[in-house]
Amino acid sequence: MKIDKASFDKIYASKFWTKLKDSIVPFGKTPDKAKFLDELYEGITEFTYNPKNPREYIVTNKHNGISRYVPTFSRKDYCVFFLCIKLLENEIAVNRVDGTFGGWTLGNPIRLKEEQEILELEYVPFNTINELSWAQEWQSFQNIAKTYRDLDDWKCFINLDIANFYDCINLTILERKIRHVIPKSKQDVVTLLFHFLQNWNKKLEGYNLKTVGIPQDEIGDCSRILANFYLQDYDLIMNEICYKYGAKYIRFADDQIIYAKDLQVAKNILFEASRELLKINLNFNSSKVKEFKSKVEFDTYWSFELFELLKNKTDKTSINKGIEKYFEYLDNNVKFRDNSVLKRILSVDGKLIEPKFRYRLIAMFFNPDFLDQLVVWYFKRIRQFIDNDIEFFGKLDKMVSTVPFNSYHYNLLAFYKKERTGFDCSEIEKRIEEIKLK
Repeated sequence: MKIDKASFDKIYASKFWTKLKDSIVPFGKTPDKAKFLDELYEGITEFTYNPKNPREYIVTNKHNGISRYVPTFSRKDYCVFFLCIKLLENEIAVNRVDGTFGGWTLGNPIRLKEEQEILELEYVPFNTINELSWAQEWQSFQNIAKTYRDLDDWKCFINLDIANFYDCINLTILERKIRHVIPKSKQDVVTLLFHFLQNWNKKLEGYNLKTVGIPQDEIGDCSRILANFYLQDYDLIMNEICYKYGAKYIRFADDQIIYAKDLQVAKNILFEASRELLKINLNFNSSKVKEFKSKVEFDTYWSFELFELLKNKTDKTSINKGIEKYFEYLDNNVKFRDNSVLKRILSVDGKLIEPKFRYRLIAMFFNPDFLDQLVVWYFKRIRQFIDNDIEFFGKLDKMVSTVPFNSYHYNLLAFYKKERTGFDCSEIEKRIEEIKLK
């Protein structure tokens, strides 16, 4: 691959090298950076680099107890993946269609002043290198969703989600799409990228080249950029289809919304969209297709009012009004983004929440199905909210032997090492080994 050593080293003179330390599966001792990069550069330029098996698979609770496996790569494999996307991002990390989000570049990442400023947004994934860009894109998507709602006299809204999106991306199609937009001078970078993508999972796939699926990498935005690029031709066609029917379409990652003036039109669009997705080896998740027959239903599901009320984390009146409405929704079996709102509640000043809401919120926070999906930051917030270590730690300890998702145990281990000094974590470590993917 044609890249001089100075340019190669410069790529890692960023937050990425530091971000590697954020893996919840510890790497061990950090190597000398200069020596490590010298060896990596030699391996790439002399064609001796080969991907290793993942160090571990982080198993998360995707939804209703369904597992999602996130591989944790070797330091070299992370660096190669990042290098390839960094060299290709000017051609592939761009948005081509209005109303689609997710195409920001790796760029020069900017860390927000406080981790809380990121996580107090509805949700920011643990595996993004640029939290600020993710937060801005998600907010833009929500704002566009609200803006489009009032753009016309829409009578129907459909929320769509692609089934097993990352796992179903066809690598042959992806490679063809990338090579089509990449200049000749960068074709060897594409070759290196697909050498990684086709060979990173030999522990499970043996010596067969991987032909379908990209990894949901734990660190960085590399797979996110590839996934967004994979859908860009689909986005163009969806815009044309919606224009034909007098409708609108927006997308963030695999979340899509169609705005239409009657239900039959919306269903016609959905039928054509399904056909277009099939051409690139994808399908909609039928269980997550949601139809809304009024703006009120649409607004309620997206919880626009709740997020607005909880926006100012120091406004006592607004916070309690938002929490009151949250419980009103729950008590009336209203369909809305309940877990997302509960996470937002954790971002506000807990001292401002009225006592009549606190005990019920604690019960919500203690729900095992909620706790086993959290990262360290949320554990810290719940601890501050409850202010009862014995009760909180006791609940977390009991879950160690029952939760099958090791993402819980890795996050709990990281939380305890920071917040529970001197605690014997051997039972957690033993459980991690016990449920490890063999």
